[in-house]
Amino acid sequence: MATAEGESDDGPRETKLVLYHFVTSFYSQKARLALIEKRLKYDEHDVSLPLNENTEPWFMRINPSGEVPVLVHGEQILADANSIIDYIEETFTDDSVPRLVPPEDTTAGRRVRYFREILDNLPVAAYTHGCILHPQLTADSMIPSYATAKLKGMIAQTEQTLTKRASEHPDLSEAYMKKQKQLQQQLQQHDDINYMKRLLHDLEETLDFVERELVLRFKDTHESGQQMWLCCETFTAADIALSTLLHRLTFLGLSRRYWGNGIRPHIQNYYTRVQEHPSFKQVLGNVNNILWSAVMPTIFRMVKRRSPHIMTGASVLALSASLMYMYFKRKWVFARGSWLGQRLVMNIWSSSNV
Repeated sequence: MATAEGESDDGPRETKLVLYHFVTSFYSQKARLALIEKRLKYDEHDVSLPLNENTEPWFMRINPSGEVPVLVHGEQILADANSIIDYIEETFTDDSVPRLVPPEDTTAGRRVRYFREILDNLPVAAYTHGCILHPQLTADSMIPSYATAKLKGMIAQTEQTLTKRASEHPDLSEAYMKKQKQLQQQLQQHDDINYMKRLLHDLEETLDFVERELVLRFKDTHESGQQMWLCCETFTAADIALSTLLHRLTFLGLSRRYWGNGIRPHIQNYYTRVQEHPSFKQVLGNVNNILWSAVMPTIFRMVKRRSPHIMTGASVLALSASLMYMYFKRKWVFARGSWLGQRLVMNIWSSSNV
């Protein structure tokens, strides 16, 4: 894997890439895919959204918007997935590092820029929030049925937390109040079912365009004998945008609408293929396990916070055994009134909110 090099008085030194992220955050997934595709070494810090760690003062001082992902590289701080992708693409240009964006003067490069402009600007947060608030818009959603009823109450709790932290940290008061206002606006806008219907209808047109492009790549494959992705034979930043989108739509229960039952068969074939792509498997894995992969670390984090003085090796082993049992009993683990169920609901909302 490539590393970042800097200069010091003693000669070359390594400058670490540090990524602050959360495992189910849509935008964090895009950043992690890019880093892994480029084979870059990086340190990672899990910022638990269900535990509101993204609004703790230490993180708000790194990124006043309180959002993940954030990439820190020396003095550089990048707080947006697309900016992170552009930065690592422009910074790490060694021949041993794969390119995510082909040269601008090539057909592939023009395609990648064009599809990034379309896909990177889709309102994925709205899709996610709207499908939680209006489950009738989906089919086969992986979101628990009780999430809608619980969500608004948990958002109110988060707003109270932001108000409290604003009073405790005057230097961050403006940032906290801005985030609180953002939460209120999102809830109001995404609770409008007619607004959500329009967004989901507009997505049909975008995916029609993607389908037509994949038909052309299918023809290119037959002519060249080389397997193609969305824009060319290599996995690019456009594929990062498309693959994470399809994964999220599947999780929300929208795959049947957009590429099921013979609709858009080339998108369906693309998604089947990309699920076997190494970086996709590493970052996103099986969509059926997306929530569990976030809840497990949260449980351990809560146990560590509440009783660090008694967490011996034996107790950790016992907890692990209990969690394995819970894994096979998910139905009651995620019960309507359970603490874990409530954390799960907050995780679903926040997974694309930041």
